This record gives sequence, structure tokens and C-alpha cells, in this order.
Amino acid sequence: MESRLLRVNLTTGEMKGETIPHSIFERWIGGSGVNNWIMWEHFLTHDINCDPRGPDNIFVFGVGPLAGTGAGSGIKGRITFKSPCYNMFGDSAGGGKFPYYARFSGYEYIAITGKAPKPVYLLICNGEVALIDAAHLWGKGTEDTHAILQEELGDYPSKVHTLSISQAGENQVGIAGVVSDALRIHARGGGGAVLGSKNLKAIAVQGNGGLPVARPGEMLAWSDDFRKKIDGNEAIYGFKRRGTLGAVEMYQHIGSHFWRNNQGNKFRGDEIRSDNWVKKFQKYSEVCSSDCFIACDSKYVIDGTESEPSKKYIGETFRRPEYLTTGSAAGALDVRDWSEVAHWGKITNDYAIDNQDLSCSISFLMELKQRDLISNHDVAELFGHEQSLRWGNMDDIEACVESIVFQKNLFGVMFRDGPYFGALKYSEMKGKNFMKYAMYGKGGASFTEEVRPYPTWMNNMAVASRGADHLKGIGLIEKFQREDLSKMYFNGRTEAADLTIPDLKGACTALAENQVALLNSYGVCLFHWMLDPAEFTPQDYYGKAYAAVTGIERTPEELMRDGERICNLEKAFNSRVGMRREHDMVCERWMWEPNSEGLYEGAVGADMFNTVLDEYYEWRGWEKESGLQTRARLEELGMEDVADVLAKDGALALT
Repeated sequence: MESRLLRVNLTTGEMKGETIPHSIFERWIGGSGVNNWIMWEHFLTHDINCDPRGPDNIFVFGVGPLAGTGAGSGIKGRITFKSPCYNMFGDSAGGGKFPYYARFSGYEYIAITGKAPKPVYLLICNGEVALIDAAHLWGKGTEDTHAILQEELGDYPSKVHTLSISQAGENQVGIAGVVSDALRIHARGGGGAVLGSKNLKAIAVQGNGGLPVARPGEMLAWSDDFRKKIDGNEAIYGFKRRGTLGAVEMYQHIGSHFWRNNQGNKFRGDEIRSDNWVKKFQKYSEVCSSDCFIACDSKYVIDGTESEPSKKYIGETFRRPEYLTTGSAAGALDVRDWSEVAHWGKITNDYAIDNQDLSCSISFLMELKQRDLISNHDVAELFGHEQSLRWGNMDDIEACVESIVFQKNLFGVMFRDGPYFGALKYSEMKGKNFMKYAMYGKGGASFTEEVRPYPTWMNNMAVASRGADHLKGIGLIEKFQREDLSKMYFNGRTEAADLTIPDLKGACTALAENQVALLNSYGVCLFHWMLDPAEFTPQDYYGKAYAAVTGIERTPEELMRDGERICNLEKAFNSRVGMRREHDMVCERWMWEPNSEGLYEGAVGADMFNTVLDEYYEWRGWEKESGLQTRARLEELGMEDVADVLAKDGALALT
């Protein structure tokens, strides 16, 4: 297995290709694992404490070896960088056709450093590369940028596919993302701000090259078996129809939404609590990545007859909002009409901005106003004019969004890096402590689901390498009380599925992180695995596909260690920038304020938090007191070189 890496120095304009050798894939699998290693090596020769918005930061795109092979498991590209909003490890996944065609264009990995003297975009076409003036694209959203590049570059040797930023990235808003083909956002961590700081508006790819597959017959057989398993799984048909919106009704039942800045955990309003979205708005389903047997994506068109608010959006069309788009709008901001939820998803995608951090920044301020902790004068001071802050009002919400995207006023500047740092700055400005109303976990990142009754998910928010997030350690054992999975992974024990006790919850986080690291490195979509986690195991079932494509043979146990190695490299990056146990934390509301409603009313995070965190460190083999890695565990994983770097930086446990 070999892949091509394109290195681009925007300061000098130098671009060169190189081969990533087989040995790197034997150690780091591919995809996010290889991305992480490219960034790690970069910061061995550059200051890891550099300004993330400066030229010394690196932006890496990569796509794993299963992507584009016809496996049917969906495709996710990965971007990796030092996060400008959290000042730590940053990465994000996105689907669409860009990662698919990036492989056919000649380079599966792209590493970008430096800063261009003026706005440019990078074109890669069947191995040929060029930096092209992007002055005509600067100031445009992702939809217009993509359309212009498609028109300019034509459809030979293929249609052009893009990864682009919006005005938010240009203005170096810390919570700005990048968007694939104007449809699929890499939202988390601030990758858009990194590209904006480098004056890189977009990456465009075209290609019709082939892909290396070590054993094509085995790959085709695996793909055929996978399709049959998908077709024979009745649960998957519901997912085809509704995608992650299927969680809306279930979360309403158990009390797992995030309402009004998590003052509650159930949506209000009859319309938004059901799947009426699918009945009223959805026009047709489609695949997001050209390589998926499920096709859970879909398009909507608003005709104005669906509701009174929908009349504002007649003719609007975009992809169906998924759960976290819905959770951030119907939940965090109390938007009660499906057409407005859809509109929220469209504008946040076009502005390429993380709707988790964005909604929690807005809902933080709305709660302060609701509680009369700030006055109309205080609000006018932030916006430069009178501004009502009404829950669920899209005019008020869009005013807040534009304030941040365009850095229009004090509110926009203060909250450009999300609610945690915005709340800190505002508390300091007003001489009051408003932090109990800021929703965040590790690094200051936000997440719009109720987590207090779920010890594993709470732990995920505290330890995820890219900041509070479920997709680094998502697992179904605890939240869905899957005793079968608990028995499968923990020698017949069922405690991992019992929400009332802390036992095996930290272990669940470590297990899921290792598995997710594998899937992210293969370059596939997580949701196929989640629909049948007992059957589609990353270390066993997907491991067979990985062997067929790469020729790298691994036992399931060896693959789990590979996943653990990838997680440890991300941890090592954060240790080098100074993160310790005290940074593995969650906000005051999650920690101390009792859950107000739902099946688990009265739950408080603090009841189990430290016990679960201790267990997580034990399963990781890290020192509990400091949260630092130990040389013994790193050497077990074949990471002696990483241990040496950490020791030199004073970031290795002394035990």
C-alpha cells in the first residue's frame, strides 16, 4: 500500500509530491491516522505553541484506503490542524464527493503550510497542480464558490469537486469550518479559520485515475457480502428514510434533547417533536458520497404551504437537516418550525460555521437576557444597536449569526471562538461571573445533546481529543443499554449497559475511541457500523476489507491496538500544548445542576464523573493524577519515539 502526498508551501508557492510508503500504513492505517502523523512530524520542526492562525500551522486533508473502492460503506474525508478556537488538536470529517474524487485526482493526502500573499485556490487535476488567483471568490459563501469553480473548470477529466471556506473562514472566525461541494460540512475545530489565515479559499479536484487494490477479488466479495447484510437489516430501512432525524422521537421520549441552552431536555411545540419533516418537505433521497449502500441523505424543497413561517422560504432547497442541526436549532435555540430548522441548516452550511458552537454562543446570550442578567442597554452595547433576543425567532438568530460570520460588532468579535471563550470575555467585561450559563466540555467546545444521565457520553465530552464531542468516542452500549454489546466486549459483564452505576463507563469511552479511530482511518462513514455494531465491527469485519485493499494483514486484536495508537498520538499532541487532567472537564450545568425533566430527572454529572474519568485513565494506561501518558504504555504500542518527544517537553508521566 502506497499513497501520494502533495505538500504545498503557500508562502513560497512551492508544491511537491511524495510517496507515503507502505510502512506508514502498517503503523497508522490511513485517513485520520496518517493525517495525525503528518501533523505530528510537522510540529517536530515547528513550534507546537505557534498561533493557530499563523503560517506555522498546518492543514492536512486525507482520505482512507477504503474510500472510493466501491465498498459501499460511505466515504469521509478528514481535515487535521491545530485548532484556532480551542488551541489544541483539531480535526473534522465530511462526506460528499470531494474526498471520493480527491483519490482519483492523484493525491489522497494534501499538507498545506505557510500563507499566500493574496487569496488563491489550489487546483489538482490528474496529478497536475496549480495555485490560481481567487480574488473573484473572496467574500462569497460556499454555494457560490462551488458553483463558480464548476463553471470555470468544466467537467473534464471529471466534474470539479471542491472544499471551500466562506466569509467566516476569511474573517478567521475560530468556529468556521470547510464545506465539501457546498453540501457537506467539516464543522468542528475551526479548519475554515486555518485556511482563511493562509489566504486559501478552496481546493478543487478533478480526476479519472484508478485506485490500487491489493486483492480485488476479495474486495468485491466483501462488498457483495456487505450489501446483502445491509439489504437484510430491517432497521436500516428506517435510517434510509429519516437518517439521524430518527433520533428526534426517541430522544423526546427519554429526555435527551438540549432545550434552551440545556435548561431542559425536550423539544417544545407539537410540530418539531415528530418526523413531520419527512412527510412534508422531503422530495427525494440520494447518496452523499457516491459509495454508500444506505443513501440516508435527502433533498428538500419548501413550497410555502407547509406552515406560516415556511412562506418566507418559498423555493429554498438544500439537504435534509440531520440530528445535530435539528438539536442546535429546535433544541438550543427553541426553533419550533421545520422550515426554519431547515433554513438554519442551509445558512450555517453556506457560511461554513459549526452550528454546535454557534447555537450555544447565541443561546448563552439569550438565557442571560431571559433571566434579566443583562439589560436592553447591555445588548445594544454588544450589537451596536437595539437587538431583541427572542427564543426561536429566526430574525434575531440570523442577526447573531451574521454578527459572528462577518465580525460586525462586539458580540461577533467576542464569540468568534465559541461560547466558552466568549462567556469568559463577557464575564470579565461586565465584572460578573456568567460561566454557569456557558455550555462546554474539553477545550471549550459545545455539544447540543443532554449528557447528564449518560456517564459515558459525559466522559466523552471531557476527554475527546478535539474538544467536547460524541463522534470521537460514540458508542451504543450505554445510551441504548445494549447488554449484548457489554457482554461481547467485557467478558460477559453487563455493567456497561447500566446507567445507574459508573462501572465500565470509562472503559466504554476508551473502547469506542479505538474503534472510531479505525473507521476514521479506513475513510468510511461511522453510521453503517452504528446501525449494527455487533456485526460490522471495525476491528474484525471492516478489518477484512482493509486487508483486501492494502494487503496489510491484521488480527482484530492488532487492529484495536492500531486504533489505540492513533488515539494516543492525538493525546500526545494535546499534552505537548499543555493539557492535563484538569482540562478533561465539563461545564457547571452538566456537572452540578440537576437534570430538570425526562426519564432521568435529577441526574447530576458530578455523581459519577471522577469515578468514570479514573477508570478511563486506567483503561488507557495513563497516570490518573496528571492525565499524562506513561512511557510503559507508549512502548507497548511501539511509540517509543513519541514518548521521547513527550519526555523532552515535560509532558510524560514520571511514573
